[in-house]
Amino acid sequence: MDAPSYRTETWVTGGLVVAAMLVLVHLCGYLAVPMVDDAAISLAYGLTFFAGEGFRVTPASQPVEGFSNLLWTLLLGLSGPLRLSHEVYGHGLGVLFGVLALPVFALWGPACEDRAPRWEDALGPWVVALNPTYAYWISSGMETGLEAFLLGLSGLFLLWELRTGRSAHVGWALGLLCLTRPEGALFTVAAGVVWMARRSAWRQWPGRQEARIAGWLLLLVGGWAVLRWWYFADVVPNTYYAKRFWDFHAREYLTGFFTTYRRLSGLALGGLVLGALGGGAGPRRSALVALFAGCGVFFAWNSKGDWMREWRFLAPVLPLWGAALAVGVSGARALAERLAARAGTWPARGVHLVVGAGLVGVLLPALGAAVARAPAIKKDPELPYSFIAGLFKPVREQTRAWGQVRPLLAFPDLGGQAMMLREAEIIDVAGLADYALAHHANNPAAMEDYLLSEGPGILMDVHGPSIHLGRYERLMARYERHQGPVWRLKGLSATEDPRCPGGKAAVLALDVKALTERFAALIREGQAEEGLGLWRCATAYLPKDRLPDRRTRRRLADEAQARAEALARGNEPLSALRHHSLATLLDDGDAHRRRATERLRAQVFPRTGA
Repeated sequence: MDAPSYRTETWVTGGLVVAAMLVLVHLCGYLAVPMVDDAAISLAYGLTFFAGEGFRVTPASQPVEGFSNLLWTLLLGLSGPLRLSHEVYGHGLGVLFGVLALPVFALWGPACEDRAPRWEDALGPWVVALNPTYAYWISSGMETGLEAFLLGLSGLFLLWELRTGRSAHVGWALGLLCLTRPEGALFTVAAGVVWMARRSAWRQWPGRQEARIAGWLLLLVGGWAVLRWWYFADVVPNTYYAKRFWDFHAREYLTGFFTTYRRLSGLALGGLVLGALGGGAGPRRSALVALFAGCGVFFAWNSKGDWMREWRFLAPVLPLWGAALAVGVSGARALAERLAARAGTWPARGVHLVVGAGLVGVLLPALGAAVARAPAIKKDPELPYSFIAGLFKPVREQTRAWGQVRPLLAFPDLGGQAMMLREAEIIDVAGLADYALAHHANNPAAMEDYLLSEGPGILMDVHGPSIHLGRYERLMARYERHQGPVWRLKGLSATEDPRCPGGKAAVLALDVKALTERFAALIREGQAEEGLGLWRCATAYLPKDRLPDRRTRRRLADEAQARAEALARGNEPLSALRHHSLATLLDDGDAHRRRATERLRAQVFPRTGA
């Protein structure tokens, strides 16, 4: 093909990609997806972080990694200091990254083959632009768009740097991908397999380029792992422990996806085969697409599906279906050129255009079937966080009527709750943002003891994700029905709180010095249970300036922990546990103290069955 033809095809390809981006923006606007409740969890954490209160779902809650998307959490949290509408900002940012992913994936072919863009490179963007699953999740406030963008960027850098032997940008791209989603680790392994396979074929040992890539990964992923242990006392998100016994039927989850997109999936599979047969750089590109797609499918399977519909876990890898079609056409083009060179009688360009026309003819019905689902998806969106927040508005008004400045609540539906009740301490009874409930999953005795001894919360939800709480007899004996599935602590009123030792009025009459001395005396006397009640009473009603300061509370926590260790040596594990709990609460829920507390609780209340 002559140079003018190349330039024309390049401009046409660019125009097709831009058109696909505009179509995707339009589809997102048509769906008008509200920010889902899970996205509001990350938003709440981000707002707390930029308010200077650390990684807590609300400033008063304990430090627990109830999110699994650090980078997205920080980006959403910026809406606070920037004074932007949280929902508009989260929606727009997700769409921005999701749309930018399209040209990035379109550049995989040119980067891998050292050529100008060709029309088949625009196939991938159009496959995604007309896919309502992708459009839904990039505009939902979730991290889908960012994950797809970083996945595309990682593949682009890998293919270019592996061919040229220069730079190590793939290292930081993969590192940021790992900080965006847990499956980033799988994508990193897949990228490493492709990289090392190519280096082995060339019989090259790892060198400076590989060392720089590893350095980026060590800095970003390793650095976060160190910070995670220091702050959360764990190296995996708390959500891992909360979800390990959940089962959302992975087989049905994946079957539903591949049935819905069977035509598109079949074409993608055929594209991978053609790309592998095309020779040159095609097999390497096909391998990367297949491995990345396989990682996404494996993660969905290993996660046992998802409670949310429309295949949230698979949406970020949908651009790979388009990438598979693009490499397939490139492979067909290469095959046609080789056959034409052997026959010497018919032009290769004509053959690959015929193949391309046939592909487009088959692809159009598949894309039409995909986009036809948009009205049904628009009609039935996932749980919006604004709806949940509205449900918690009466809860906020009720706690204020009781005079509580820092209420302790036990509810699921964390996102909308945390956005509406910013002043509350939240016990997430679904376990996502609660260390104890997540680590004691399927251990009712330990969970019941935790909810009773370190609370109890003034209001508790018993339905849906928390329906099992209704079977805890000792816990339910402390409550009476408040409204619907919500139960209220017995004896709670505007003038009294059953958690207050000696009565609410007596506790509120204590000044800071007297309150400190009361805690110290209870610790010395081994009365941690009364100390726990005193803590819950004081923090519920007293402002910060009437509570012991940070240094004093940490000193009291050290005394309580020393007492706990002495009791444990004296074979008094239950009393030791109560002192450990008191030490943890006095130290603002310090994660390492919490870890020690829950390890002891697991010994006192061992898991008796699966």
